[in-house]
Amino acid sequence: MNIQPFALPRNRSIEMMSTTISTNLNCNLACQHCYIQPELLRRKEYIDEATFRRAVEVIIEAFHLDQSVTYLHLDVLGGEATLMPFEFWQRNLPWVLGQIDELNRIGIQTEFTFCSNLMWKDDRYLGLLREYKGHPAMDIAIPFEGPESGRFGRGMAILPKYLKRIEALGDCNMLNLVLVMGQGLIDLGPEYIIETFVKRGVTDATCDMIFPWGSGKAYFDRAQPQYHDVAEYISTLARLGKPYGLTVDHLDDMKKSLRTLSRSQNTLNDAYEFHWDHRGELSLNPNQTGTEALKPYINLNAHDANAALKVVWGNNSELDNKLSYEHDFCRDCQFLQACNSGWYPHKDLPPETVRSFMQTSDDSFSCPGFFQLWDSQASDNFDELGVSKYANVRRIKRAQLRKQAVADSSPPLREADYTSDYEGYFEAVKRASRVLLEPIELFGCTPRQRLWFYDRLQKQILLPGGSLDGFEERYSILAHSLAGNYHSIAFSDYLVWAALRSGPATPLSRYVIDALSLASWAELPIDVMGGRTRLDSGLEVSHKFEDLLIWALFRRPPSDILALAFARRPAVLTDESAGFLRRISTVAKAIGARELSIDHNEISLDGDA
Repeated sequence: MNIQPFALPRNRSIEMMSTTISTNLNCNLACQHCYIQPELLRRKEYIDEATFRRAVEVIIEAFHLDQSVTYLHLDVLGGEATLMPFEFWQRNLPWVLGQIDELNRIGIQTEFTFCSNLMWKDDRYLGLLREYKGHPAMDIAIPFEGPESGRFGRGMAILPKYLKRIEALGDCNMLNLVLVMGQGLIDLGPEYIIETFVKRGVTDATCDMIFPWGSGKAYFDRAQPQYHDVAEYISTLARLGKPYGLTVDHLDDMKKSLRTLSRSQNTLNDAYEFHWDHRGELSLNPNQTGTEALKPYINLNAHDANAALKVVWGNNSELDNKLSYEHDFCRDCQFLQACNSGWYPHKDLPPETVRSFMQTSDDSFSCPGFFQLWDSQASDNFDELGVSKYANVRRIKRAQLRKQAVADSSPPLREADYTSDYEGYFEAVKRASRVLLEPIELFGCTPRQRLWFYDRLQKQILLPGGSLDGFEERYSILAHSLAGNYHSIAFSDYLVWAALRSGPATPLSRYVIDALSLASWAELPIDVMGGRTRLDSGLEVSHKFEDLLIWALFRRPPSDILALAFARRPAVLTDESAGFLRRISTVAKAIGARELSIDHNEISLDGDA
């Protein structure tokens, strides 16, 4: 990452496993924006049926292993997927839809997307796609960009053929029009989409920004629009398309997310975005290929032993990038919890590059997460009570797991025993319920990255000497704990007090001390002026820091920490912040006041810590 972790104690809610399988990489078009490296597009190599089916099975197995994800999405794509032999999809499209049906039958929300440019050479594909287009969990993703992308040839010569195939599919409400937001598309205007696609029956559109990888690097440099212009385009397209029943996924998803501040899709910020290529090889991001591909520390094939477990492990680094980093302008944003810094492929761009796309013609703020769209939808859709209720489910589950952790005295897995035994490590993980975390890198993952793996498998953590001393990432680890970003791992208050003493001036320490200063908030005078109380650390007494504040309200800090907190007490509270604290105090008392103490020490065989 080109940005640094700040140890910001704010919750992030990302709960979807999004996955892709490339059946082949070759393509019959030459789009300039493509994220696939050019030389790969010429390879006529195809996935075999056993590998395809095993990849799907591993995806499902990994979903069941991870106890924190609640949604599953599977895309199949190329290159161009219809360049596969027709008989492959004739057998495997109904097979994979059967797997999707079974997941939905047992209550797992699962969706399937078949991605195609519709330029098939075998006309039997038209009948096959028409046969399954009515499946309730399936859609067909079809792309469109401006003329400068070259997708439809010089002068958009291929576009009429493309439109005829859309019409031939019939009943276009199963089509998802994927708009790649280059400057050429912005210049065409949303009216063009209404006339060309929506009036042909397309009722669903997704807006993707440009990927700065593969063939698209140069295209990104010359065609990436200002974020403000993209947001305006999305807003106008939704308004113009409303009379025709058009759903613009970005806005629709924002409306849903604002009810709970849970995960927002369409920004590639899902908990997983992993990819199986045509050889059955895993990469951690489907939009980086060839020499740019993000591979796990040790390459993984879908046929390997413990493949599903290794998928969860391999995802550590990407999940950590999504949860431990944010742009500096995101830290005070009221929508960070759901937006999570916006379009993920732009998160690792140099900060000056990101800011170069944040220009506006007025004084409004624009960003890779489209703040103005969130803000425009918040007045009608933001539900602060819904945010708390949604989070309480997670808090209660974590409290229950904490009780189990306190009662567990089983021998832990000691990471240090497996530094040279990759396969043995995964066999040991399957048997263990507790792990002795070491301040070392293990198979390419730092301690903070490994904690995501253990958290998602519901393993509890022991520490050398019961302490985080010696862990370079201790403040960001504790920030995640205090923000409620771990679904099952619990850390003791002792670790927090030790960190505050060790680094009282760190950003995390200042946030925590300010939160602790509100323990006796009911004694403070109320200021009737509007707004929310904001303390010196930047902590706002609102839903932004709800998990941290719930933790703080019923702590029993030692006297030296208590003195620091007392010295930081605000003189007054605004009425709005007092009302917020009054509301969450009930939850804080129900959960925090009865929490059992956790000991992170390993108990020796003779019973001594």
